[in-house]
Formats: sequence, structure tokens, C-alpha cells
Amino acid sequence: MGIETDKKRRGTDLEERVNALKALADKSRILMVNALLEKPHCAEELAERLRLAPSTISFHLRRLEEAGLVTKSKAQYYVVYELRADLLRMSLKDFVTMPPGDDSPEEKRMRRYREKVVRTFFRNGGLVQIPKQWRKRTIILEEFLVNFDSGKEYAEHEVNERIAPLFPDYCTIRRMLVDQGYMTRKGEKYRRIESEVRPVGTRSEIKKQYKEAPREAGIFQVKNTVNGKVLLGSSKNLHGPLNKHRFLLSIGRHWNRKMQEDWDRLGPDAFVFEVLEVLKLKDDPIFNLEDELSLLEQSWIERVQPFGESGYNKDYKKGTGIRE
Repeated sequence: MGIETDKKRRGTDLEERVNALKALADKSRILMVNALLEKPHCAEELAERLRLAPSTISFHLRRLEEAGLVTKSKAQYYVVYELRADLLRMSLKDFVTMPPGDDSPEEKRMRRYREKVVRTFFRNGGLVQIPKQWRKRTIILEEFLVNFDSGKEYAEHEVNERIAPLFPDYCTIRRMLVDQGYMTRKGEKYRRIESEVRPVGTRSEIKKQYKEAPREAGIFQVKNTVNGKVLLGSSKNLHGPLNKHRFLLSIGRHWNRKMQEDWDRLGPDAFVFEVLEVLKLKDDPIFNLEDELSLLEQSWIERVQPFGESGYNKDYKKGTGIRE
């Protein structure tokens, strides 16, 4: 995946540009880019020059390559990396400028999907059926929402009058607009909510969304904000571990005695639970989730060193690891 410099492509590679900027937002990678500015290097040369472990260099080079910032070629027994020459000629203005009105492929696909849903459920100017699928239902509700101005209050009868021409069961639609966070209700007054993120509504819908959500692998931490100590962890499913650690600490049954003691002494407000990095999955037959997660894990261990006075982890070199 590379960053195209051709003007025709500049409006369709927003995700690629974001990935490139994310790849550069790391001290080690900036140092590697500076070395590659001088001349191409192999991984062994970079490891010796920057005094980093070869596995760490390989991890960062893979990130730079995925972001389209470096290319590689084979020279005898070595793989040589060099910066993309076309990127070096781009100014920051060229890099961030997007032509107006040029949607990304993702936006175009979403627009086509939305249009298909509307054509399916709206016929002859009215809604024929409320979709059962949550994603389709949100699109349908947003079609009703365009009949209400932002910031304006509506009496209940006014809300009904704007819904009824599209669907006779205006009570159901009105209730769904409120339950799913598109409108607020105070007494008999309704107001449209302007928000990118809205509550889902019913418990069953929240449960369904959770089950349908893709599982993400990556690195997380539990951090003591008072003394700075962290518990570093990795998992092939980031949905569960942080909640598990929080729950065990809250009932006084966590396996890490020192962290439990700090929790009991300082209280829950002294701890934060956060995801540090999500592993990017690749549609590649040679991609191995275990290997990639191990490389990511080792990189974060070397960066954070969550042992002794700095963390709650046991010594990784003794084989305990941080995998959940």
C-alpha cells in the first residue's frame, strides 16, 4: 500500500495518508527514517546503528512498509530498505490537501449501501416495513430525522405530523428516535440531537452489536497514575482482558498481589485501563497472528519495561510473558 502522488489519486487515499502519519508517530521510526535519508540500509545495519534489537527493527520496518513509506529489495543475502523517492518530493501541503467533493472508496460504498436500503424499505413515498437489522434501521430512522431542524423544539403533535406521511405508526417511530438517541424528550417537547455517536437503544441491540463486532488483537495496559507502574498485556481479543482485570481488582481477587494492594490503598480512580495498540490484520496467506502479536508484544516490552519499580509484570526473560 503506497501513497500515490498523482493528482487524480489524491482524493481517494485518505486512509493511506493517515496510516503514513501514524507510522511516523514513533521515535524509533523517525530515527530509522533519518538513517534511510542518508542511504538504503539492511535491518542488521539499522539495528547496530540505532542500538535496537533486530526483532524491534524488523517490527518497525514492517510498519513503515505497510504505510508505503519504504520499499525493499534483495541484494545478495540481505534485504535492503530505502525510502520512497516520490514521497520525499511531496511537501506537507501536497500530503494533506484533498480535492473537494472527492469521496473515498469507503464513503462511496457506504453511500451505495444506504441508497439500496432506502430503495428497499421506502416505496411510493412511504416506509413499507421497519427493518429488523440494527444497521438498516438506523439508516431508516435518519430518513425521518431530515424532517426536523437542528436546535428547534417540537411539540408531540408536530413530531407526529412529520412522521405520519411516511409511516402510519408514528408512535413507534417517535419512540425509536428517542430510544436510539436521535431526539431528546422533555415532557411534550422533542429536540433533534446533533451527534456522531448515539446510544443504541435496547439491551438486545447492544448485545447483538457486541457479538457482531470484530475481535481485535493487540496490546493493552492497566496503569497506576500515582506511581506510574503499569501492567502490560497482549491478547488476541481485546474485548475481554481489561474488563477482567477491572473486575478482579474490584472484588479483591486479582492474581497480581502488588497491584491489588495499590488498588486497595489508592482506590479505583488511581488506575486507567486502556488499549495501547491494535494489531493490523492482513489478508495474506503467510500472515500469522501469533507471530505478529509476539513481535508487537516484544516491541512494547522493550519500550515500556514493565518490571520491578516500573511495572507489575514479572520478568519477561524468565518466560512468564504478558499474553492473556
